[in-house]
Amino acid sequence: MTTSVSAARSEAPWHRFGMGLSVLCLLHCLALPWLLASLPAVALAALPEALRDNEWLHAALIAPVLLVSGPALLRGRPGTARTALVISAFAALVGALFMESELAERALTVTGAALLMAAHWQRLRQAHRH
Repeated sequence: MTTSVSAARSEAPWHRFGMGLSVLCLLHCLALPWLLASLPAVALAALPEALRDNEWLHAALIAPVLLVSGPALLRGRPGTARTALVISAFAALVGALFMESELAERALTVTGAALLMAAHWQRLRQAHRH
């Protein structure tokens, strides 16, 4: 029993870090469009193309999300509801990269980030119960 308690405590920082990344992802997805829409059109036109088109940023952010959340969430028994939740979240995040529609891309990204938050929350609650 003490081994599982110490293992749960050692995993907790990874779950919190994963939740933090998910929150940053949600903030990016929800706040950036409002921020860009609030900028005057002249200032937006003056920005370099690399800053206006942030597709590279989405692709670059998926790597740390997968590297942090994957190992932290997929430990334990395979085939659980949490495993399905994590796979669905990763599929939504990766699938968003290939969406032509900005609305579909944003919807999948927000869904994936929310699913990851739920999986981390579920794992933390499970660890605290044991």
